[in-house]
Amino acid sequence: GSSHQRLSARVSPRRPPRQQPTDPTAIMAEKARREIKMAEVEKHNTEKDCWLCVHDLILDLPKDFLEEHPGGPDVITCLAGRDCTEDFEDISHSDSAREWASKYIIGYKEGAEEEAKTKVMPKNSEVAGRGGGGGGMGPLLPAIVVVILAALAYVIFKK
Repeated sequence: GSSHQRLSARVSPRRPPRQQPTDPTAIMAEKARREIKMAEVEKHNTEKDCWLCVHDLILDLPKDFLEEHPGGPDVITCLAGRDCTEDFEDISHSDSAREWASKYIIGYKEGAEEEAKTKVMPKNSEVAGRGGGGGGMGPLLPAIVVVILAALAYVIFKK
């Protein structure tokens, strides 16, 4: 019995358990990202080899990701090899979807800003602030237009 104990002690030296980073940015920082030309991204345009560019980040999406994608694999594979930032934002993906996508970042688009080397997919709140610079008026604008048109119609047709 004692020789068995000695053997197992030799095989598995005690190491302090490594702390797993829980912050997605910390996890991403461990994987080295590289600058990738769009010409290279364009070559990866099939279901078996599917790269996308979203917010200047290059994602390599494996088969299991495509199969688990709630919108189905086809909506992604038809955009494979392209910059699909607008398509991604048109769907208004949830923050958890954005975090999920961040796991597949392999690099950044050639000529992207410095932050692309370390950033993850932006959260909804970060993206919403960029559109049109309406200062938070975005959702109210159609309602205001309707009120103005109604007032005009009232003035015109009152006579």
